[in-house]
Amino acid sequence: MGHCRFLSACLTGILLVPLVAIAPAAAGRIQYCYPVEKSRTLRDPGSHPQAYDDGYREGAAAAREKKPFEPRSAGGEFARGFEDGYYGRTYGGQQNVVPDRTDTYTTNQCRTYEYNDGDAVEQTLKRVLDDFQRDLRRDWNINVR
Repeated sequence: MGHCRFLSACLTGILLVPLVAIAPAAAGRIQYCYPVEKSRTLRDPGSHPQAYDDGYREGAAAAREKKPFEPRSAGGEFARGFEDGYYGRTYGGQQNVVPDRTDTYTTNQCRTYEYNDGDAVEQTLKRVLDDFQRDLRRDWNINVR
């Protein structure tokens, strides 16, 4: 419901903006950019929650394949697990955990909309707004028509 209110406000705001305010990027095109909040999961490569398990598994596999031992650059629990797995030591389990964290940031999402030079302004606005609404629904994973 919150997305719908925002979508309506966006579309209403765009309708009220004169066409000249949306500067054409090139003849027959309109480019519109808007801020989008995104997030990504950051893991500590050496001590994330499954680091020891991952290292142990990789170390055991490297030993089975008779690869020469090379210390792991990730360090931490991963390196400890790798070494234990490689040398066939008893599974020791994770001792230190650095929890995964989520990093949220804002970036721009840009869309380019095509129009015919001969179309009336109303036709151009309708086509651009319809495409814009479709793109926002896709970005927000709302039922896309």
